[in-house]
Amino acid sequence: MKPTIGKRLKAWRKHLGLTQEEFSSRTGLHIGVVRKYENGVNVPGGEALVAIGKTGVNLNWLLLGQGDMCAEGEAKYPAFDDAYLRKIDAVKGLLDGLEEDRRNAVLEEIFSRVQEAKRVADLEELVREMARKLG
Repeated sequence: MKPTIGKRLKAWRKHLGLTQEEFSSRTGLHIGVVRKYENGVNVPGGEALVAIGKTGVNLNWLLLGQGDMCAEGEAKYPAFDDAYLRKIDAVKGLLDGLEEDRRNAVLEEIFSRVQEAKRVADLEELVREMARKLG
């Protein structure tokens, strides 16, 4: 029997040396969603595939079982340094100390700011790429 997308996703996560919780955190996917994908209950949609693809997996391999596990030029999920992880843990600790309504509002604000920063970074990269092609 050919492995399913869920089994390949689990194999990829283990290849990265991550728990489901760590994979969830690093991809931005809810832990319950990751579990459903790995158990074959659900199949990742477009946005989830983009998030999962950023970990360096070959999406052709993940979806179809074809090709190498790792995407070309991608060996692993980008490593996070200890300072980054400490800050994330500190933010989590602060959020855990807030009432649910306030925590949700703060999370929405953080998410909005990170999305905007990512959009700006993507645009800057696009401009650099265009300048290289024109230059």
